[in-house]
Amino acid sequence: ASVRAVRSSLALAPRRGAATLARAEEQEAGSKTVDDLDEMPPWERREMEKKAAMEKGGLPWPAYLGLAAIVTIASVGSCFELAYSNPIFGVVGSDSFAYKPILYWFIGTGFPLAAFLFVKGVEGANEAAELQDRLDGY
Repeated sequence: ASVRAVRSSLALAPRRGAATLARAEEQEAGSKTVDDLDEMPPWERREMEKKAAMEKGGLPWPAYLGLAAIVTIASVGSCFELAYSNPIFGVVGSDSFAYKPILYWFIGTGFPLAAFLFVKGVEGANEAAELQDRLDGY
């Protein structure tokens, strides 16, 4: 029985060593410093930075700017509909009890939302420009 125990421990020894080596390599890879990133080839550094930027999530910055433009147009249109008593979307007439509350709601929430979306779009564009500068080495 003791001979079998020795043989099985010898048979498992390379596996244990490989697992320990793999864990050590994972720890080293996870704890990269700035010096390691400077020594890394540029194409690997670019791929790491692109991957980190993609994992951030959210809408792309042009979508924020497009939505800001649409919301702004809708808010300005609501101002004109209120001033000239045009029906809302051709459905709610100016004699309806819901006419003014609907337009005031579009106006009151539209402009702040458009400003928020615009700011998010500009921030996203700036982040994209900074990332591209880093990728280009500037």
